[in-house]
Order: sequence, then C-alpha cells, then structure tokens
Amino acid sequence: MHDDTRSHVHAGAMPRRSALTWSKTMLRDLAAWLARKPVALSGARRSIPHSADARTIIWAVTAADLVTSVVVDAMVPPAYRPLHLIWVVLSLVMTVGFCAMTMRTPHLIDDDTLYLRTGPFRALVIPINQIQTVRAAHGMAQSHGLRRLLDQDDAVACSVSSATTMALELTEPLPVQLRKGEPIMARRVYFTADQPAAAAELIRRAMHGDTQP
Repeated sequence: MHDDTRSHVHAGAMPRRSALTWSKTMLRDLAAWLARKPVALSGARRSIPHSADARTIIWAVTAADLVTSVVVDAMVPPAYRPLHLIWVVLSLVMTVGFCAMTMRTPHLIDDDTLYLRTGPFRALVIPINQIQTVRAAHGMAQSHGLRRLLDQDDAVACSVSSATTMALELTEPLPVQLRKGEPIMARRVYFTADQPAAAAELIRRAMHGDTQP
C-alpha cells in the first residue's frame, strides 16, 4: 500500500488530492484488495481499522442495485443495453473502490503521531503529545470527511460517514483548515474505530510511550 503520510508532517489537515490522484489511489487500492494484499505498515506504526459499519451499508445497497439493474436491463431497448452495462460496471467499480479505500487506509499511530484517515476523503494529523484524553463516544456529526461540528465551535469530525465512535480532547487548540473559511482551532476531535475500546487503549499506550504489540 502506498502510504500517503510522510516521516515529517505538520499537524492539522492534510491537503486535498486532485481528481487524478484520487482516481489512481482508488484503482490501486481496489486492485490490492482484489489481490488480497496485506496493508503495509512502516516502522513502528500500528493500524486502527475504521468504517466497517459504513461498508456494510454500502455492500447492502450495492447488492440491491445489482438486482435492480438486472430487472432494468430487461426493460431497456437492446440498442441501449451496452450503455446501461457500462453504467452498471462504472458504478460497481466506484462503489467497491470506495470501500477498498476505506479498508486499505486505516488510521495509523506511532510514538509521535496519530494519523486519522478517511480513505477517499481528507486526513488529520495529531501529535501524540497534544492528546489529553481519549474515550469511546458514539455520536453523529452531520456530513462526512473532515468537517466542523455545527453545535461545537471548537470541535471537528474526521470520519467516512456521519457516525462517530471516538472522541479526543486536546491539550491545546489544533489549527484545522477545512475546505472553506478560516481554520478552526479544534480542542476536540471525533472519529471512528471499528473497536473503540481497543483503539482507545492503543492511543493511551502511545501517550505513555508504548506502541509495541
């Protein structure tokens, strides 16, 4: 897996990718997922899987769409069926590719940094020494990706779907540049982990200087 993070990175939001870069990443992750290649981790980094619940919903919707497509194909005039087939294939590639990106882009943690990653969306880099507390906290934050919280001026969410399962309290405000407007000075960060209790324990261990298995 190509690692979008670097050895030396600035805290805060990582920049947006171009459409071409995004497409290349999706196709690469899709190919790696189909080949069942393990996700590569460099150095002392550990992974924190996320978004399994969102993928389950997407798989269910995709299966229903495929069944519907078979019915629709029988109703489409023969001359237009190749176009309909192309549309179905493209939709399937995009959907499965989206899921592959979330599976192959887990959050990462090492001795110094927590990388909150969303696969197809943006990422957030948080120094370990700026984390004051971490806890499991199931909630909802409208929209997806890296965004502000409507009911909290000093908080952001970084997740694939609107659901969040983890909350970080920071020792000092972290400047987070969103797509529009001025940076948010975030004191709280909400994100997702497939196993919140295990993720919280891993982050706490990193806060105490222990990220080894």
